[in-house]
Amino acid sequence: MAPQHVEHLQDWMSQMHQLANRADEDGLGFTPDTFGRAKIVDADADSATFEYVVQKSDCNFTNNFHGGAIATLVDNLTTAALFTRERKYFQYAGVSTDLHVTYVSAATLGMTVLLECKVAKVGSGLANTTAVLKDKATNRVLATASHTKFNTDSRMGGGSKL
Repeated sequence: MAPQHVEHLQDWMSQMHQLANRADEDGLGFTPDTFGRAKIVDADADSATFEYVVQKSDCNFTNNFHGGAIATLVDNLTTAALFTRERKYFQYAGVSTDLHVTYVSAATLGMTVLLECKVAKVGSGLANTTAVLKDKATNRVLATASHTKFNTDSRMGGGSKL
């Protein structure tokens, strides 16, 4: 574990948690619990591993981790992996252009899931990341994912960086 990468990532996740938990006239931001409940297990310059306990709000009616909740978690945490270090591009996290999740095995209510997120490439326009979700207790693969992001830095202009 590289302390500087964990620290950089924790700072970014804290900022995102605050943004997601802001309330305005429209209510809470989207996915307020993701950044607050995901625990950083390890991080280096181009990867991060998170631990996440499946909650009732993440489950479908059969108490299995809902595919949409998994996709949201992958979206948020592969993006977080971009912030394990300073980068020339993607200062504002960008927007998703493609998110593909392959569901391999069920995750159940209360299960602790490990998400191993890797940054494959970061260019001036696109970033490519991957994730593998595993049952922490058995190391069984639950899902694999790829996530492509488009850089929006030039459109954000001014203001503070995330």
